Amino acid sequence: MATQQARTSDLKLFNAFIDLLNDGKQLDTISTRHLIAQAGISKSTFYRHYADKFAFYNWVADYLLSQLQETVQEAQTPLIFYRRYFEKCQAYRQAYKSFIVDQHWLGFEQRLLEEGMTNYTAILGKINQPDIPVTNIASYIVAAHVGMALNWLRTDGTSTPDELANQLTRLTTGALAAFNINFANLFQLK
Repeated sequence: MATQQARTSDLKLFNAFIDLLNDGKQLDTISTRHLIAQAGISKSTFYRHYADKFAFYNWVADYLLSQLQETVQEAQTPLIFYRRYFEKCQAYRQAYKSFIVDQHWLGFEQRLLEEGMTNYTAILGKINQPDIPVTNIASYIVAAHVGMALNWLRTDGTSTPDELANQLTRLTTGALAAFNINFANLFQLK
């Protein structure tokens, strides 16, 4: 997925959306009127780009996924990647909770898994791994990092992104070492 481009009005709406969620509003109760007022944009600006709040939520899902995609493109090591991944989850915690944990946007978690599979399958496809199919390895890694993020979001865990990144890097490095795969070297193959 390419990085999602955002107009100024999109970012105002996005920040308003995050603020409303952080203020305790539930996704189901946020109206278009709330979004427009909080963002300080005109009704016509909103409707020029979005048919309704659900079309805007689709854009938000794309934007959140593109933000995670940037972490993949920029990271040189698993630790850096996972730290940035958890920092993004922390920065937009309420949006992720609404979209994934509270299951308001059912396709979001599936899209997150698919993006991860695409990335890791491409990276792992560059190594010779006769013992286990590349898609199984990719599935394992993606399920692990999405699973840790979901647990952290569900439980309102107090671990920091650094702590989670260290834990996930250690767990994944150990598991892949059993198949003679150097996890850190995979990030050099991008």
